[in-house]
Amino acid sequence: MPTTPPKTPFRCPVCGFVQLEPPHLVSTNCRSCGAHYEASAEGVRSGGVTELPTFSGAKQDPGKEVACLKCGRTHRVSKKAQSTICPGCYAPIELIEVKIQGPSSRAVDTRGALRIYDKGSLNNPWIVCGTARVEGVFHGHLRSEGEARLAMSKPCTGRVTAGSVLVEKKTTFACAQPLETDHLSVRGTMLADVVCGGTVHVLGGGRLEGRVKTKAMIVEKGGVFFGHCHIVPAGEPVAEPAEQAAT
Repeated sequence: MPTTPPKTPFRCPVCGFVQLEPPHLVSTNCRSCGAHYEASAEGVRSGGVTELPTFSGAKQDPGKEVACLKCGRTHRVSKKAQSTICPGCYAPIELIEVKIQGPSSRAVDTRGALRIYDKGSLNNPWIVCGTARVEGVFHGHLRSEGEARLAMSKPCTGRVTAGSVLVEKKTTFACAQPLETDHLSVRGTMLADVVCGGTVHVLGGGRLEGRVKTKAMIVEKGGVFFGHCHIVPAGEPVAEPAEQAAT
């Protein structure tokens, strides 16, 4: 039975997106920015990627930078792209909104929004998104580059790391693992430990119970804090080296 020849990585000369194509490619469309480009006899191989000097099609798009959280490689894609592949480790990265409305164990690695609805549940050890709104449940490590809005009613068995976190009104967020963020706002009830690189803010009507390690803490009139608070002096890291290595 004949075997299919292995595909070759080609880099788009417009946006730099790398995609796998047959080795005898004549021309193709970039799956990131949509530009059409041609392979020529003068194509030069460099670092395992075929550089294509000739192309025609879409106007050059400065695009946006996307970082791969698995290998740390950063590359640029079109602002209209819905997905990309890391040129470093070839991990797929989505750039669209992901909605979880029922039980799911799918891999989520998007720089768009993630929403887990009230009846939704997501079970995956590595959950990456640009922003998040969680009304249902998840099992694994949820890492949001931007804001994570927590509106769940069931205990959380996962772990949350986010740029900022908002615990919404009428929400009881109970978690056994420390929540890590640069800014925390509590409008509902939060029962968890916190490691915060910025300010923990308990608003009126909010309640926070747990151990808190932060740069600053504000408890408004009508807000409640019960637990131990460690204010870290300016210039010192909030997370210990062991904690940083664990993340």
